[in-house]
Amino acid sequence: SVNGFRITTPEIMEVVEFVLTGSVLRSVVRDLIAAGLPAVGITGSDNKLLEVELRDEAKFGLVGKIKKVNPKIINDLLDMGYLPVISPVANDSSSRALNVNADIAAGAIAGSLRASETLFLTDVPGIYSAWPDRSSLISEITISDLKKISFEGGMVPKVEAVINAIESGASSARVIDGTSLPAFIDALSGDGGTLVKP
Repeated sequence: SVNGFRITTPEIMEVVEFVLTGSVLRSVVRDLIAAGLPAVGITGSDNKLLEVELRDEAKFGLVGKIKKVNPKIINDLLDMGYLPVISPVANDSSSRALNVNADIAAGAIAGSLRASETLFLTDVPGIYSAWPDRSSLISEITISDLKKISFEGGMVPKVEAVINAIESGASSARVIDGTSLPAFIDALSGDGGTLVKP
């Protein structure tokens, strides 16, 4: 992993595509349906939802960078009452499958849908200004102030995704601990984690 992006060789990409568009996607959809939600699984390639190109092949391998989001398939599914579950694998212009960071994909899609609030789930309570100092948890911050902070590791693509979501049309984003049911419930009520605003 380099700055939170997983290096993806062609061999790894075969496994990533098989797992993310197959077993993981099917499992999430199955669990949501079992919970009574009308879930439908799609990928970033379906109806060209995500138009991608290589991020930096020499550095990351087959990792995709989103050029454009075409949200029609999502809007159509939502209009029909379905809950889209999206695998972040997408094809480039030469039909090569690329591994797109899930947070980056979620942020781009949220922006294209003009989401009122986007939830980003992670394994910590939110964004920290001085990780690992747990007292540096940020409760609310603007995009301009967020851009002034230097981040490392897995938080790099998450912060990039949050910024992209808002700059491309989402009203706000909230980063929460996705391993905590109470944190998730709080977030649905508009509380907890780190709220990022324009």
